Amino acid sequence: MTGWQWFWTLVGFLLLILALTFLYFFPPFETLVNIVLEGFTFQNSIFWVTVIIGIVGFCAFHWSAYKTYIGGQGSVESMVLTSLRGSTFTAVLLSAGAALQAVQNACVYLLQTSYAFDGGFGKKVGTIIALVVITGVFCIIFWLLKLIRPVKT
Repeated sequence: MTGWQWFWTLVGFLLLILALTFLYFFPPFETLVNIVLEGFTFQNSIFWVTVIIGIVGFCAFHWSAYKTYIGGQGSVESMVLTSLRGSTFTAVLLSAGAALQAVQNACVYLLQTSYAFDGGFGKKVGTIIALVVITGVFCIIFWLLKLIRPVKT
């Protein structure tokens, strides 16, 4: 990117932040968000942030791969392999965000005044272990995809 492209990208991000700040304090928009995102609370905010970053990153990564491999080089095989890597990385990001959210939920459970090491806590620990295992599996798949090189024609 040239200097002016960075400048206009920065201006765009600042305008987006200003628009989101305005919308945050605009009561009709707050009501709309509460209607559309009924389950959105601060108890699951880490996961929502991860989902938003994952969706934006997924779209940007695929657009970049399309421009590079289809628009520039005409290599469909490289495009598919790069898209697989991006999709797997998004899966790693989402499962790691879910694991982090599960850890936060377990910490909040332990900080309650009347906590106990009962079945509820066991379910939370089981969820954390399952999400960490899923994240590990996606990391291994991502690593294997990084080892694969497209065939040169």
